[in-house]
Amino acid sequence: MSLKKQTGLTAKQEAFARAYTSGDEAGNASAAYRAAYNVSEGTKPSTVHVEACKLLDNPKVAQRVTDLNDAKMAQHRTQGVSLRQRVQEGLLREATMAESPAARVRAWELVGKLDGVDAFGAERVETNATVTQKQAETELKQALSAALGDERVVDLFAK
Repeated sequence: MSLKKQTGLTAKQEAFARAYTSGDEAGNASAAYRAAYNVSEGTKPSTVHVEACKLLDNPKVAQRVTDLNDAKMAQHRTQGVSLRQRVQEGLLREATMAESPAARVRAWELVGKLDGVDAFGAERVETNATVTQKQAETELKQALSAALGDERVVDLFAK
């Protein structure tokens, strides 16, 4: 099946979409236009820019750019997941098989810091309580009374 039938784009439109989504021209419509089309040296930059913008406004080209970007993002996610998995496997291998006890401890530490494990994260309990001034005064008086009844506190004041 021809490219035109698959995507609805000409070869140059496809080349523009690919140049716009990858390589040195990524994100630069004018540079992608120059890479895909035979632009002469004397062509004004404003002309190239206008033509590149027209291409980006073309619904078929815009859809192709979106599809190529989506494919690129999916590939990056897959590569990231694969790399994280390899790192995790390597750390677990080091944690159990390293010759040095220090290397094993360090590997376990890094495993504990992995996203999703977070073995060393602080556990926080947040409460949202409203205390009136009267309640605060009462609690403070009770705490002071208890402290003054403790002979260790009295000894501190005596010194």
